[in-house]
Amino acid sequence: SFIEEMPLGVMGDHDRAETYVSSDEIKVELEKQFTLNETEETSGGPARYYGLQGSETKVGFISPHSHNFCGDCNRVRVTAEGRLLLCLGHEHSVDLRRVIRANPGDLEKLKETLIQAMEIKPERHEFNTDGQPVVFRHMSATGG
Repeated sequence: SFIEEMPLGVMGDHDRAETYVSSDEIKVELEKQFTLNETEETSGGPARYYGLQGSETKVGFISPHSHNFCGDCNRVRVTAEGRLLLCLGHEHSVDLRRVIRANPGDLEKLKETLIQAMEIKPERHEFNTDGQPVVFRHMSATGG
């Protein structure tokens, strides 16, 4: 899958606006050589898939900028430090490690914490291709 750059973490003098390439631009380039047919295939994530006509090859596009998918987002992530991240585009998090250590073996407390966390999950990310990122955490520190 092609993934549009997500502005996570500071990357020196990297100019995101200058280097940004949308999924639509990639698709146009591919269509110069291939016929792409949108499929109904899903993977449980935000990718939109296209089949290459006359082939079993499929290509996916994950497009947080050009085709925002926040309305369908069903993802949260847990970092190696035990933080539950509610959105890649925000710093909102819940310290699950603290909850688990304070309540060993208490699955009801953990479940309650997770349900409460979903109530503060942001409606959409704040990604943009201009200026500095709003999230200073690199993807490698996020977990997946």
